Amino acid sequence: MTPKDVSACAPEEFDAIIVGAGFAGLYALHRLRGLGLRAKVFEAGTDIGGTWFWNRYPGARCDVESLEYSYSFSDELQQKWDWPERFAAQPDILKYIHHVAERFDLRRDIVVDTKVTAAVIAHRLNSVSWRREICRCHGCRSSRGSIHSKDAGFIAGSGRTRPSTFQGAGSASSVPVRRVSK
Repeated sequence: MTPKDVSACAPEEFDAIIVGAGFAGLYALHRLRGLGLRAKVFEAGTDIGGTWFWNRYPGARCDVESLEYSYSFSDELQQKWDWPERFAAQPDILKYIHHVAERFDLRRDIVVDTKVTAAVIAHRLNSVSWRREICRCHGCRSSRGSIHSKDAGFIAGSGRTRPSTFQGAGSASSVPVRRVSK
């Protein structure tokens, strides 16, 4: 779904809202469906993938072996998917995430290009209402990764200065990388 379709769920209620469509968000959606619950995922990016959507700098890859980094909830999925490298590169991980979303028909419950800016807890009926009454749910699961955010770890008003570090989040795939000699 795209943001234009969000109004289609205006009066609709869900058992759970999931914020983020990376590995954790897709798994949460899959598990909740398996329990017979109705869930909706909201993703700020224009596509699914979480960290692997946002971090596209040259050489981005996983530091964990590909087989260990894949979902284990489906033996068939593990048998059918072939990782091209022992330590997968960002494009291959993103292909895997897309494959999982298609294989388990997860996209129908994912709204992309939609940033969740607030959640209001209404104590009646233990529901969470989203500002502007987009949706109502009985539970909320944040699957927003910590390493994709440009301000990860920085807390405004903490008295700390914003760190001057390279953050791959949101980096274009053409970011120049230079080697620093020792």
